[in-house]
Amino acid sequence: MKGVSDYAIVYDISSNSERRKVRKLLRGFGFPVQKSVFECRMNKRIKRELIRRLQQLNLGTGFVKIYRLEYSSRGEVIGVNRRKDIDAGPAFII
Repeated sequence: MKGVSDYAIVYDISSNSERRKVRKLLRGFGFPVQKSVFECRMNKRIKRELIRRLQQLNLGTGFVKIYRLEYSSRGEVIGVNRRKDIDAGPAFII
């Protein structure tokens, strides 16, 4: 899909209430791959919306980082991978 990229979003937040808010927000944009790591497929408009909503949380006990993943390189999975890959299921149309 043109204009769409995959992102890894990671966070390190010490406050339980802030961490819950971030996790709930991120569930609306992607899926968790670890406790503090999400994978999301977004276009520029959706990414801007996510950043705006994260900024509204006014985090005081940690941070959120968004990393763009390159299409040309697929991640290697070593060991047992019980989680589905973003490409393994049906397409998401936004």
